[in-house]
Amino acid sequence: MPLARFEGWLERFGAGHGGAGRLVAGGRGSALLRPPDGAGARLSCPGVDLAGGCPAGEALAAEDVVARAVVPRVAAVLLLRRGGAVVALVRTGAGGPEVLSSLVRTARVQSRTAAGGWSQQRFARRREGQAEGLVRDAVAAAGRVWAPADGPARPDLLAAGGDRPLVERAIELLPAALAGARVLPRQDLDVRADPRRRVLDALAPDVGAVRAEVRDAWGAPPSSP
Repeated sequence: MPLARFEGWLERFGAGHGGAGRLVAGGRGSALLRPPDGAGARLSCPGVDLAGGCPAGEALAAEDVVARAVVPRVAAVLLLRRGGAVVALVRTGAGGPEVLSSLVRTARVQSRTAAGGWSQQRFARRREGQAEGLVRDAVAAAGRVWAPADGPARPDLLAAGGDRPLVERAIELLPAALAGARVLPRQDLDVRADPRRRVLDALAPDVGAVRAEVRDAWGAPPSSP
């Protein structure tokens, strides 16, 4: 859920399940919320230790968990599909996201092959070349938007989504100045439309967001709001 909604969500979840219940460390930086009715939620946030280093099972204060989640951070964002790319820096926090800078690259990478023989092979090679060109355009854009790495908006999270092979190829091709992005905490974004500035604006609240795996009864399969 977007960070700006996290504190209110905790209150509503407790109210809907018989009270605030217990909030405890869940291991690997997660927190477990267990209200009185037996339901529960595992809370996690990419690159954030919501438990503050506490061992699993230790009680947590809700205000401390919220404070850790909403600490302002800067995310390097990469949205990449065959119809284009967006590279951006997004600042996250309790007040909502702020797009610090962005570049959009549009492209037309053919997605259907012609039928049969040499024609099909030429078509496939052309498509691969188009995709590689788009990936390299996205990498060049990242060099302009994310660099310099030691600047005032140095990213501490990589949020990426779209066509996974293209995204992974772009990350692989990042130049030495941006190689640190490969080892940043990673968040996968659900990108279902060709990346444009409006798509970035729509997804910005999800950058750095808290994930809640909710179970109506502890031990039941989780769902994620």
